[in-house]
Amino acid sequence: MMMNNGMCMNPNMNPNMMNMMNMNMMMNNMQNMQNVNNMNAMNAMNMNNMNNMNMMKNNMNNNMGMNQMNSTLTRLKKEYELCSADNELSLIGCSFALIDNNYYKWKVTIIGPKGTPYENGLFFIQIIFPEDYPKSGAEFRFLNHIYHLNVDLRKESFGHICLTSLNEWRTTGKVDGKTCYGVKQALFDIFYLFFTQGVDSPYSDEMKALYQQDKNKFEENAREWTKKYANMG
Repeated sequence: MMMNNGMCMNPNMNPNMMNMMNMNMMMNNMQNMQNVNNMNAMNAMNMNNMNNMNMMKNNMNNNMGMNQMNSTLTRLKKEYELCSADNELSLIGCSFALIDNNYYKWKVTIIGPKGTPYENGLFFIQIIFPEDYPKSGAEFRFLNHIYHLNVDLRKESFGHICLTSLNEWRTTGKVDGKTCYGVKQALFDIFYLFFTQGVDSPYSDEMKALYQQDKNKFEENAREWTKKYANMG
């Protein structure tokens, strides 16, 4: 004869002893069930605490993100006002407008300087500011075609400007380890490109070869492109 727990039952065992054994077994089972319930409750509490901590962390991150965006927006509004009213930028033919009324996106117009193949051309530059500006710098690119060694004409990266200071500022927020670099300095660096060609960092080997072998023809092409793509009319 077998007991419920699978143990062999002695037929000569006292019934009272058997009842006591069964009672003890029931109590043990109840205790085990209680322990399991307690563990489940503790796990549920721990899970709830973790969820609450994650929610608090997310809220803190969201608040920090909002504070960063508010700080960046305030700074951009101020910089836009300063750049728009800057006499030195005005002297090199710069004027400013917002794209879609968004302070994170500027459109700058620069007039090609006299004495260059880009003279009297109307060139448009897009400036895109990151959300963590000024920890990271802005991205500059030409919106219209310009015949220049250091401006990318490929479709996937059209208008990108290969200029060490711009690239360094965009990725690190600094130039030469200094944080004083900004939109005004970047625009002056771009303006300087109208007077020079960086043969060490060309986007087109063909254009580089033409510039080195026949500079007059290169400048003739630049003037033709200026008339075609940057005509003030």
